[in-house]
Amino acid sequence: MKLEPKKKSLRNRLKNSVLEVILSSTSHGIPNIVRSSNMIVKLVWIASTLLSSGLCAYMITQSFLKYFSYDVITKTRYINEFKTIFPSVTVCNLNFFTSENSIKFIKTLNDDIKFFRNPIENDFHNIAKSLRKNFSNSDLIFGDTKEKLIVYCRSNTLECDLDLIDYYNHPEHGACYTFNLREPYAVSFIPKKYFSLRLVLNISVPDENNFISASNGALVIIHNRTISPFQYEGICIPPKTEANIALSRTFYSSIPKPYSNCDGNTNDPNAYDSELYKLIHNNSKTYSQFLCVSLCGQRFIIKMCGCYYPMMLSFFNAKACTIYDDSCYIKYYKTILASDYVNNVCLKECPLECEGMTFQKTISYNHFTNKDWIKYLQSYNKNDSLYFNKTIDPKHLVAVNVYHDSLSYINIEESPTVSFVDLLSSIGGIAGLFMGVSVLSLVEIIEVFIQICLVFKSHVKVHESP
Repeated sequence: MKLEPKKKSLRNRLKNSVLEVILSSTSHGIPNIVRSSNMIVKLVWIASTLLSSGLCAYMITQSFLKYFSYDVITKTRYINEFKTIFPSVTVCNLNFFTSENSIKFIKTLNDDIKFFRNPIENDFHNIAKSLRKNFSNSDLIFGDTKEKLIVYCRSNTLECDLDLIDYYNHPEHGACYTFNLREPYAVSFIPKKYFSLRLVLNISVPDENNFISASNGALVIIHNRTISPFQYEGICIPPKTEANIALSRTFYSSIPKPYSNCDGNTNDPNAYDSELYKLIHNNSKTYSQFLCVSLCGQRFIIKMCGCYYPMMLSFFNAKACTIYDDSCYIKYYKTILASDYVNNVCLKECPLECEGMTFQKTISYNHFTNKDWIKYLQSYNKNDSLYFNKTIDPKHLVAVNVYHDSLSYINIEESPTVSFVDLLSSIGGIAGLFMGVSVLSLVEIIEVFIQICLVFKSHVKVHESP
């Protein structure tokens, strides 16, 4: 009689398949536990494996926590340049009403308007601005012409082309003029005062309008050509003064959310579905959260009062608030300040840009003009002396020198403290150190499931065969 070999049970086949994979595993703990025949050695391997597993799990958890904390490393570098595009410079007369037409307009305002508030508040200036649209829709007629304001302009020792100096309507100061806003751009290659942008400004105000404001002088705003001058307060220069403004630059860039509060792609007009965001892109060269939040406040006041606050920029099709709307817009302006309206409404529609640049300014002043110099100036009679006449008053002149203190700049960049590659490297190093495993060790787990499936498949075939 012929004896057939006894078939292995399903349980034994599964056990052998799993043991085969475990014993050939690249990890060290579990295979040695299974392989050890001595109980003491087995216990040592069990204790070591448990301890290593615990430390491994703890350190991998710490790696994940550090990665998801989204910390950044800030790198600050000093970068040398030998030639750079000069910034845009916007100049204004501090007084809004400086023209002959403005005299006619001011005469239309009665004493009730002139003395609407205490003159010490210097508020008649703003009241008149809020009512100017009743006289004319053009702000240019109220302020200085380019030829009147800019007496002299020199850039890099060369006389400026006034045709390249552009008009800018400032919400607070009216007729202003911007140098270096469009091509061909002026450049800077020698960081010295002599090679600066030099401007001599006439900031005179008609005698009839002198009472409007207690302040007089020039406003100088230095900005990137893609940024609205409205975003900066500027530098005020009193009459008979020469201001020397030395510039240094800082460029910065942040990593978008979740590493910071800034949002990427703010240069793309279609990146965000926001009325305010699109309104700025349609009316400005570049997006700014500052402008967006300002417009958000204006929109709220327009909705409640039917007019916009005249001292702030507005791209909305609405009339300016006047003294007759005073109580309304002041009420809702206070509401905005006292509530979380900006956080709850405005910031949700106004993403923060991740990149930008700032100018650091070192400013010095000296006295400008004297009687003898004015006489000397009036004696000049060549072709470029047409502006000057015998009635020129030195108290109406302001001089400005703008130049780079250094052509080098500071660049501030952020990078993740732990990148995704760093996270994988950390996990792999910890797992290899404490458990002796690698990415290929994960394949062994897959192999276990494959072996189990093959055993079950083979078992089913045996039972189905006749």
